[in-house]
Amino acid sequence: MPASSSRPVSAPGGSSRVRGPVLLSLGVTLAVLVLALVRFPLTEFFEYKFADLKFRFRGPEAPGPEVIIVAVDDASLKRLGRWPWSREVIAGLISRIKAAGPRVVAADIIFAERQETAGLAALRRLEQGLEQAGLATPPVARLLAREVERADVDRRLAREIGAPPPTILGFFFTGVGGTRGPGAAPAPEAEALGGRYAAVRRLEGSVRLPLLAAEGVESNLPELQAQAAGSGYFNMIPDADGGVRWLPLVIAYGGDFFAPLALVACQQFRGGEPLTLTLSPGGVEEIRLGPTTLPVDRFGRLLINYLGPPGTFPVVSAADLLEGSVPPGRLADRLVLLGATAVGIYDLRVTPFSALTPGVEIQATVVDNLLRGRFLGAPPGGRLFLLGLIVTLGAAGAACLPRLGAVAGFLGAAGLALGYVAANYLAFRSWGWQMEVLYPLLEIGGVYIGVTVQRFLAAERARSQLKQAFQSYVAPAVVEEIIRHPEKLKLGGERRELSILFCDIRGFTTLAETLEPEELAAVLHDFLTPMSELIVQHGGTLDKYMGDAIMALFGAPLPQEDHALRACRAALAMVAELTRLDRTWLSRGRPSLAVGIGINTGPVAVGNLGSDRLFDYTAVGDHVNLASRLEGLNKYYGTAILVSEFTAARVKEAVVLQEVDLVRVKGKTRPLRIYEVLGSGPAAPECARFLAGYEEGLQLYRAGRFAEARAVWEALLPLDPHNRHLKRFLARVESCLRQPPGPGWDGVAEMTEK
Repeated sequence: MPASSSRPVSAPGGSSRVRGPVLLSLGVTLAVLVLALVRFPLTEFFEYKFADLKFRFRGPEAPGPEVIIVAVDDASLKRLGRWPWSREVIAGLISRIKAAGPRVVAADIIFAERQETAGLAALRRLEQGLEQAGLATPPVARLLAREVERADVDRRLAREIGAPPPTILGFFFTGVGGTRGPGAAPAPEAEALGGRYAAVRRLEGSVRLPLLAAEGVESNLPELQAQAAGSGYFNMIPDADGGVRWLPLVIAYGGDFFAPLALVACQQFRGGEPLTLTLSPGGVEEIRLGPTTLPVDRFGRLLINYLGPPGTFPVVSAADLLEGSVPPGRLADRLVLLGATAVGIYDLRVTPFSALTPGVEIQATVVDNLLRGRFLGAPPGGRLFLLGLIVTLGAAGAACLPRLGAVAGFLGAAGLALGYVAANYLAFRSWGWQMEVLYPLLEIGGVYIGVTVQRFLAAERARSQLKQAFQSYVAPAVVEEIIRHPEKLKLGGERRELSILFCDIRGFTTLAETLEPEELAAVLHDFLTPMSELIVQHGGTLDKYMGDAIMALFGAPLPQEDHALRACRAALAMVAELTRLDRTWLSRGRPSLAVGIGINTGPVAVGNLGSDRLFDYTAVGDHVNLASRLEGLNKYYGTAILVSEFTAARVKEAVVLQEVDLVRVKGKTRPLRIYEVLGSGPAAPECARFLAGYEEGLQLYRAGRFAEARAVWEALLPLDPHNRHLKRFLARVESCLRQPPGPGWDGVAEMTEK
């Protein structure tokens, strides 16, 4: 018997339905595993952002008391002059720092070039001239030597560096690019550098090491370096998106291995504990500071545990210190980091909390991490933990999702994703595990989408069968609509929340008196056509035309979650389009047009309403009438678009609003806040500042604090001197100050006309 004849026929819901999700999950899992191993730039970019978000959700944490920054800040540059400062000023600053009693001073500044003053240059020329003339007698030579030493500012700086407490200087490696094995060729300039690892252990089988290596170095003057207690590099290597998240704790150069400034400063602060580096065939096996093992990856990089935005660490201004205005004991027994925070010096980096973080604050963060043991790292198992997690999530999705309905499946996948994000964040907060977020979420999402696509294809097949069956009885177009929206079979009115828009031409009655009927009809056609098109483009339903007015509904007949926002955007587009059309019409000799638009949001009765003989799809209710009232109020307030407080509450995050007044429209007892729509949001900084002050003044005005309200509003006038609402309220508050209102005053404007 042929082999094919012995294969059983799969019943619906049998092995074929099980095999599909399993194969799909396997394919998704393999794809995500490849992404996690290869680390493409796009996926890494999103992973970086997820890692930054965890810091922001965690929020700032207080640093330890050990570290303080002496900053060359903007105030110091204003008072002492532009950077770089002279060596006399730097020497005086270091002298003041050391006089305050710190335990260690670390300079995040490099002194690579000599400073030749005019006096020193003149003394050297005099010395050479005396030697050439044979007049350099021993007494003269000794006198000149003393004067040269006194004028040599680099020597003075060297003396200050060499004075206790110990000073750690920074230097900069050049050509630190990708990862490669350390060059064995010795470099003469490396001999003078500090910050070498005291002990380097190489495990058996060491081969080409994946370490960062430098091609050159920019270091301090030899006499300065000789007086320092140590030195370390201050290189920071950003990720592909520009953010600084890692600090390399080892860079190879000239056959040696060097430590960064922050680590050398911590070593000195802890009494000179030895630095130990252990290398293996796979890279860095271990870095130790005394008994403390530092959690680094195989490239020797430390993941920085940022504590907060700029300003998290205590800062003393260099100018204040030089002028003697710093309280005694402020620097006592501290590790002082001397560096620049001024924006103009451009030592600014991107961190999870800010795109403008001074480099010295990052150094302070690393020092705090090292001294207090606040480390971040990978979970046990590292990369294997991630790969195992991806496989586990794929298997769970393949096993559970096909057995759940559409809603339950979505909720299950969303719950699993949210649960993983929550667990990831808790592991970050509790144990300092910086685990990947994107790749597990891609696994969950990929399996869910695959199962959903399978269900969609099955539903399409069923719908095709239904269509073929019903096309024998009704028109194909009707069948399509029934299949897509079966809820449309419901007839009659229903209660629903909508946004209602009324638009009317200002001064239409006067315009009608000046035009012939044919011209008036042409004007109406050219106005109503583009306005109607814009309403439809934004998802609105044209309810009716009433002469020159338009009534439109948003949120019916099909529901729209953002119906209020759609109505506001349609109104803005209508005003902008009318402005454009006006220029064309004026060039043809036509009259200029202006519109008033009112928008309100609320529950109404909507549906096929009317009589047995004549009915229409429309909306009725109190909120429809209120929208019409708002449209009419544009004439009183000189505005183009007014919305009610009900609409404003739904769109305030997406459009720019200015409160116009608190009014009581005709026929209503309850006052209503009304707003003018100024444009799409968010507001520009200056506009946001103006609106915030305007609202503050309104609160004071309605509280009866008229003088305070006037002061706030008058301060806003330079920001928008032509703002009609601000001028109106200033006039009102002046009137209230001249004649204070009685006890029943509530700040509500009464509208006696429709």
